[in-house]
Amino acid sequence: MFKYLPTTLLSLFLVVSVGMTSLFGAEAFTAVDLVTADVALCLEVTGLDEARTRFDDGHYMDRLRTFPPFQRLLESGGFQYWQAIEEHVARQTGSKLSSQLRALFGRSLVLAVYVPQSGNPRGILIGEAIDEAAIQTALATWNKLDPNIVITRKSHQGHGYLQRKKHAPSTETAFIAISDRWFAISDNESLIHDVIDRFKSLATGASHSSEKDGLSKSPRYMQNRQRLKTDDVAHLHLNARPWDRGLEESSQGSNDPINIAEVWKRVNSVSACLRLDHGIVCDAVVDLETSRLPEEWTKLVATAGGSSEWLHRIPAESLLAISGRIELAPVLRHLFNQIPAKDQAELTKVRRIVQSQFGGMDLLDTILPVLGRDFGGFVATRVNKQTNKVALDGALGFSLCSPSDQEMLSDIDHGLDSGLSLLAAYHSVEGQQIVTVQRNQSEAIRLRSLSATAPFPIAYGIKGTNLVIAGSRDRLEKTLESLDEPVNSSRLVDHSNRFFADANQLIWLDMARIRQVLEQSGPDIAQIFAPNSANEASRLTQRFEHARHYLQLVDSLFIAGRIESDHIRITFGGGLDMK
Repeated sequence: MFKYLPTTLLSLFLVVSVGMTSLFGAEAFTAVDLVTADVALCLEVTGLDEARTRFDDGHYMDRLRTFPPFQRLLESGGFQYWQAIEEHVARQTGSKLSSQLRALFGRSLVLAVYVPQSGNPRGILIGEAIDEAAIQTALATWNKLDPNIVITRKSHQGHGYLQRKKHAPSTETAFIAISDRWFAISDNESLIHDVIDRFKSLATGASHSSEKDGLSKSPRYMQNRQRLKTDDVAHLHLNARPWDRGLEESSQGSNDPINIAEVWKRVNSVSACLRLDHGIVCDAVVDLETSRLPEEWTKLVATAGGSSEWLHRIPAESLLAISGRIELAPVLRHLFNQIPAKDQAELTKVRRIVQSQFGGMDLLDTILPVLGRDFGGFVATRVNKQTNKVALDGALGFSLCSPSDQEMLSDIDHGLDSGLSLLAAYHSVEGQQIVTVQRNQSEAIRLRSLSATAPFPIAYGIKGTNLVIAGSRDRLEKTLESLDEPVNSSRLVDHSNRFFADANQLIWLDMARIRQVLEQSGPDIAQIFAPNSANEASRLTQRFEHARHYLQLVDSLFIAGRIESDHIRITFGGGLDMK
């Protein structure tokens, strides 16, 4: 498929010279209207010329120009060769090849792939140029650059199209149709016939018995477009069913515990769009086949609604943050059940160990449901009071579902306390100082923590309806205080409002903060990962310094989402701070 696409673009510009008749004049439709609903994959790029100009003048391009791999690309032999072609074409025609291509695909470009029930995939490229003059200009260029092609004029439904061969005996064939500022290229002749049929139907308002349903009028396609952002520059639509055969064939004989082909059958379609607005962000919608979803899905959706309170408790100094609004037990239980029985033995042992520590409560059946459906966590830094060096810190919090069940809370408290006691004993034996467990309790709060002599002074607390596990006693106390007075990260709030305001599931990396920490405290961070090797710590410090160049590309990296009964919303990418 598209084996000869790079060279078939050349033949496009010969069309006018052989006298192809325009199908119609001013067309009131888009390139995606020429794609049928049975398409397996459709990639649409709109306003390419305008988007490229906006991108070149934008803040992200400023970052990219200082990016070392991008600078090396500009100095590479391949790019220099492209520059030589640009200069040659400019001398021959008066304008650069890149400028001609931008004009050629300036209004829209659609790549459509069809996967039949048997045989190989087929593809077609459909485009709308800025105007007819763009094709005329490109015609002169490609006539000079590829003068040996063999063109044969053909006809379908009274309208001409071209068959193009690289040379007379060649089997490398492409078919090309043009009408005014429109064009279509494919190595499959039947797809060209379909486009001509749709051209004629859309231009005249007439219908043909052979005409297939159009993708743009497909209910699922229209619904997903409405769910996505409208300021996109590219849109991808993936129809799930045509890919079933390939996935089933590839999964045969596989020993993977999860059958991807079976999971895929629960998906109807996937749609995604790309935005270039102070960053590079992709929004996606996974449309689900509700009749094929397991019983656990209904339970999962019932717990995934609403907003996450923990999203508003992430402090500004966080490097990494997660938050979620979902009950974990049904998900983990479903995944556990998918594992073959022979592989479940080790996990069963872990569950029994947890059960013995937590008063007989099972991890999946009791503990996780108690921990609730609203959770969040973050990784930050703190100054170690003993060494006066920067150390990693953080907290993980859960909103408890049964805070009034005192016996259950006591069992959870006892289990966590036992875990701290084991850690204290281990550090006391392996380390140079004795580590103890400190216990404080009032009517409203239970606090447990390892003493400051521990290399990682882990602590946990239960306050009202919340359980917090933290990397230090100070971090625990600050996090418990935030339960009453939220301490939002200003960058997170800003990026959330701009990129994923409706999401309630989030993984977030504050790249600007990470750059700052590595610049100020890189050696301290390196010693955390290589505490017993000065050479390894030195190498890590050098790698951190090298990584800072890559971290300059964006100010945040994130993947956010929301789960609904019939679809999943996902947003991922990198964002820039507003100037």
